[in-house]
Amino acid sequence: MLLAAGAHAQTPLGQPTLDEQKVQIWCATVKFVYEDTGRPNLKNSLQCGSSLKAFENSIKADSQRVYSALYQPLEGKGAMYKGLGSDKSRLQKLATEIINRLKASPARRKDPARMQRVEELATQLNGYVQNGTPPTGVSASDSEAASDTTSIGTEASLDEVGTAGTDETVATPAARGGGESLMSKFFAPLALIVSLLSLFLYVLMRRSLDSFQKELSARIDKRREEIMALQGAPAGGGQPALTRLTPEMQRQVEQLVQQRVAEELSKRPAAAPQGGNDGKQRQNQNQSQNQNRLVEKSKPAPVAARVEAAPTPAATPFANISQAPSAYEPPVAMTETPAPPVVTPAGPPAAASRDEFDSLVPPVTLPEPPRPVAPGPELRYVKVPVNGGFSEYDLSDQPQHDSIYQITLSPLNPDMATFRVNPNPAVHAYAIQSAQYSLREACRYQQPAGPVSRIITDEDGTLRRVAGAWQIEHKAAIRFE
Repeated sequence: MLLAAGAHAQTPLGQPTLDEQKVQIWCATVKFVYEDTGRPNLKNSLQCGSSLKAFENSIKADSQRVYSALYQPLEGKGAMYKGLGSDKSRLQKLATEIINRLKASPARRKDPARMQRVEELATQLNGYVQNGTPPTGVSASDSEAASDTTSIGTEASLDEVGTAGTDETVATPAARGGGESLMSKFFAPLALIVSLLSLFLYVLMRRSLDSFQKELSARIDKRREEIMALQGAPAGGGQPALTRLTPEMQRQVEQLVQQRVAEELSKRPAAAPQGGNDGKQRQNQNQSQNQNRLVEKSKPAPVAARVEAAPTPAATPFANISQAPSAYEPPVAMTETPAPPVVTPAGPPAAASRDEFDSLVPPVTLPEPPRPVAPGPELRYVKVPVNGGFSEYDLSDQPQHDSIYQITLSPLNPDMATFRVNPNPAVHAYAIQSAQYSLREACRYQQPAGPVSRIITDEDGTLRRVAGAWQIEHKAAIRFE
């Protein structure tokens, strides 16, 4: 509703100046426009008790375009006051022009109730000009004010172009276009572009994450299979080790055998010389290829019989030859060849024990422990170098269809290795086509002048293990054919 002007905005009759009277007329007009367009809250910002300049500044916010469409064309230019001498005639001209502008709106002409309120405003303005009575305001029903809230921009545009007679539908787009922010025009398409770009990047990120997860799962499964194979390997090869004898066990077995032989020899002392001769004869039979040895061993046989028939029994084994009886004499030499003295009965007991052991116990052959086989070099295969080296996760035990390089791991130096181009000619065509990607970082070579189909490694490259990767120390020398 249009409220009454405050006491501080009213002036006594006969005392106000021309500008103060203009402020009263314009204040009543602006309040009427705000009330008519459904924006009564804007009346609180009006400076109705100040000068004309202060009032003009209070309506320059121009949300309803009162300043640009109504005040500026009439009061700002001042062309309508030309030819008028008195203040009363000027005030009458101002009131008449304001009412004509308000009535020129096509929207108001279509609404009789709104036109009736314009007539009431015209009566109050004329009364103020003629009698000096301040305008008390024009009331408007709540339903009418609510119906006008949807056409705020439209009414303001109609007030602006009322005198020109333009149509309401033409003025409405201009009002809306002027109120649209420049920031909205600029940032709305930019926000749409950024949103689409974010969506595209999110899809790419999801694809890369999925591929990385699949590759990581494959590597984990491969390492798990290798660990299971290594854990199961000792269980299969542990059973043959149970049949092996350690050196300490072999010494214990020999000691037990010697003790057993000594016990058997102590039970039959008289048979020791005969047993010694039998042992000698067995040794002579084993050496049948030496004929001179057979002649020397066959002649002392009668002496052994004479010693056996002597009244004194065979002496116990002596520690050495010097302890033999002094009455013993060697047999008479034969005419053909001189016979050497026979010293077999007086041999050391250790030799007799060993001969007796050979005659009683068959020779035992212990299984020889298997000699450790030196581990040989291991081969690994990889596709291309990355950042000056090969990752251990990319190495494979078997060559793949795209394995360009063959790596040789040395068990003697686990931190060093050599590499060369895979000798399989099936991958050479692929390597030659992608030489900038697969060969330049790891090989030294001359660019071929013509078409080539094979790669030959003249000198192997060297690798060093650094933090889980094989870094290239020296490039391999290759040539094309």
